[in-house]
Amino acid sequence: MSKRLHEHQRIIADQLHKATRLDHYLSISLKNKSRNQIQSYIREGKITVNGQRTKSSYTVKGKDVIVLYEAFELEKELRSLEVSLDIRYESPELIVINKPAGMPMHEGLSNFGNSLLNALKAHYKLTGQQHCLLENALVHRIDKDTSGLVVVAKTKQAHELLSKQFLEKKPVRREYTALVWGAMKKQQGTIEKFIGRNPKNPFSIEISKDRKFGKYACTHFDTLQSNGRISLVKCVLETGRTHQIRVHMQSIGHPLVGDRRYNLPRHNNETLPETIEHHMLHAKTLEFTEPGTGALLQFESSLPGAYSGLLDTFK
Repeated sequence: MSKRLHEHQRIIADQLHKATRLDHYLSISLKNKSRNQIQSYIREGKITVNGQRTKSSYTVKGKDVIVLYEAFELEKELRSLEVSLDIRYESPELIVINKPAGMPMHEGLSNFGNSLLNALKAHYKLTGQQHCLLENALVHRIDKDTSGLVVVAKTKQAHELLSKQFLEKKPVRREYTALVWGAMKKQQGTIEKFIGRNPKNPFSIEISKDRKFGKYACTHFDTLQSNGRISLVKCVLETGRTHQIRVHMQSIGHPLVGDRRYNLPRHNNETLPETIEHHMLHAKTLEFTEPGTGALLQFESSLPGAYSGLLDTFK
């Protein structure tokens, strides 16, 4: 087994009536952790506030996003998950899935047994394809709470060929649809900003203004609809950085609706329906060349109904 750090718990701080230190606040909120343990976690950077490392003496403010990271052991044996998958295409080389929001791509802390790979293991067994690749099968990834289209390789050769396409961005096309806060100042535009993990806080993925860390990231956007409070935006990626759309849209003042990690203070008091438990981002379009045949494969996934519902709700 191998150990990795993973988000274990996320706390949105309440409005406090008096100044409270971070270590004291967490000693009350985290019943199974002592104050000494919490202070140690803070020193080691395993506790962040609003995506940043801080000190035990930090004064907690209402709406602060506090995240606790824990080490976990990754199981060698992948579990099977018998669940219905929305399969859009399948060949001996690959499979295209329309992934629901809430399903992680792979196992992690608190995600053992409920990932897309777990579901694919069960699917391959049911269809007599136990030989299919599972380890190192993912060609690209979308966040656990992002819905939409993904392609997974079933052989090592297919993984190599597809990975090369995605790396070179030819002829790969990925188009996303997002709901963002506010009315867009520009109907169309391009965001070109370096994105990466801050070397002072490896848990924080953010814009690198001086370009001393991170990598070049490019997102093209086009406003499809807006009611003044929220906007439906098409995003086309030229690069595939972790959390690229979420970080880029936040950087221009329009964070994704429902995104607690990449939010802005002026949107903290917006109240969403209880049915909305995640950021509103959907992988709508996926195009690539099929290994073996050379055929251009094109897939479209309809926008979940919650998107139009929110546009009506926030008029």
